[in-house]
Amino acid sequence: MELILVRHGETEFNRADVFRGRLDLPLNERGWEQAEAAARYLSDLAFDAFYSSPLKRSMETAEAIAAPHKGKVETLADFIDVDYGEWSGKSVEEVREGWPDLFALWTNDPGKLTFPGGESLAGVRDRLQRGLEDLAARNGGRVLLVGHKLINRMIICIVLGLPTAGIWRVDQSNGAINVIHHGERGWVLRRMNDVSHLRGLESRDQVT
Repeated sequence: MELILVRHGETEFNRADVFRGRLDLPLNERGWEQAEAAARYLSDLAFDAFYSSPLKRSMETAEAIAAPHKGKVETLADFIDVDYGEWSGKSVEEVREGWPDLFALWTNDPGKLTFPGGESLAGVRDRLQRGLEDLAARNGGRVLLVGHKLINRMIICIVLGLPTAGIWRVDQSNGAINVIHHGERGWVLRRMNDVSHLRGLESRDQVT
């Protein structure tokens, strides 16, 4: 199986650098342009299946990519964005000031963090590991999966055998494309954070 892993296009909360998580946000104008650029870039490939996180920003991106292929997008709950709990909708500065000890853990040792009122990152990793195994078991050929920044970072850490703290060494821009192969030797990362199709449409880098 070849997994084309894409991060959704930009939303207004991406521009504001806010913890988004399960907030169901639509793409903004630039986000739609990024999704359409990814669709054009991937239009010559043949896909066997199209999958997405259930959240609107991912579904809109996946549907844009699937449209030239007349494909139907299926949602996969294992790949929904992180439940940030009380951090959802708050800016990085608000979180840093309101939860200084937890924010320090988030930046220095995220594998030990449970978001207040939300998920633990250990739990997130477990569900993504399960989701990847299910995806490989049910598919051959080439499949699309559209997800979120932290979700895609964690997937790449799983593929590379990195600890959860490795998320800070993995970049995922809005609209970026990753290519991951699954075969007899397991998962192999072949391309990461490809934004060559987004020239002039890039989002600024974010902390969250």
